[in-house]
Amino acid sequence: MSTMTCLCRIATTFTKAGELDEDAFRQFLQRFVDAKLGVYLASAGSGEGHALKWDELRRVYEIGVEMCKGKVPVNANPPEQHTARLAREHTLLAVEAKVDVVNVYGPASWHGFKPTDQEYLAYYDDVLRGINHPIAIAPNPIIGYTPTPASIVEVCRKHPQIAAINLSGVGTDYFIELKGLMQRRDVEIYVPFPDSFYMLQLGGTGLISMEGNILPKTFRRYLDLFEQKKFEELALIYSDINRFIRYVRRWQSSTPRWLKMAMKIFKLPGGEGGLREPYRMPSDEEVQRFADGLLRLGLPEIEEQARAAGLKIPQL
Repeated sequence: MSTMTCLCRIATTFTKAGELDEDAFRQFLQRFVDAKLGVYLASAGSGEGHALKWDELRRVYEIGVEMCKGKVPVNANPPEQHTARLAREHTLLAVEAKVDVVNVYGPASWHGFKPTDQEYLAYYDDVLRGINHPIAIAPNPIIGYTPTPASIVEVCRKHPQIAAINLSGVGTDYFIELKGLMQRRDVEIYVPFPDSFYMLQLGGTGLISMEGNILPKTFRRYLDLFEQKKFEELALIYSDINRFIRYVRRWQSSTPRWLKMAMKIFKLPGGEGGLREPYRMPSDEEVQRFADGLLRLGLPEIEEQARAAGLKIPQL
């Protein structure tokens, strides 16, 4: 078994009435324990964290710790905030729930705000003041800007509680510059899937993904093959995951739409509960179109889930 892991920003499960579905969430979490993948709870995107009430965030963290602690990494991914005060409050809530690591995004780029390097560093000074708990930071372009690698390195230098960096939406050049500037060797760096083969070769710790929600076994296999240096077989798995990513991205602007459609199609725990506003579930016709194309990808784990859900697999 690989010592590497994929940290998956997992979905939050709801009932048909729109409430947090705690039983389904426990079952959903068990899938990641079984696959030996770590989890990030209540992410702003795939976890619909912005749509969760304060008490719901607490319960998501508590249930995640109950199900995963000591088995796989169980981390919190509070939604990005505009102010350090709010980010600090969300971070402390996760710390109190005893998650392993709390990811803290930089300030959100609302109304066109993009922090200067000075503002970016001051933000983390304010958020992390007196918090002696493992923290991750994430230069995630989807929040509206990409901090320079030098800014990330300086935040890590100033704050020894930073244990990890989660890279999303950046390429190999960014990773190489970050690694070249980083003086600390105790900070783990989790990398996005598209350039992961190169980034893992260059010292990446593991993967950060959303697609592992639907393909947990496939992501586990990818990392196992990487550590075993079985690159010919790994190339086939890479191709499968890449085709899946390219397909589901047609239903973005963000992850929850395609993710909840897939959960419904495969009758995964919480799949009938759907989305929270401002998202709305696509029409039944759109869900069927999504399902038809998904099944035609020919991915082994997709077909396994389709059979379990009683779906007919098309002959390719």
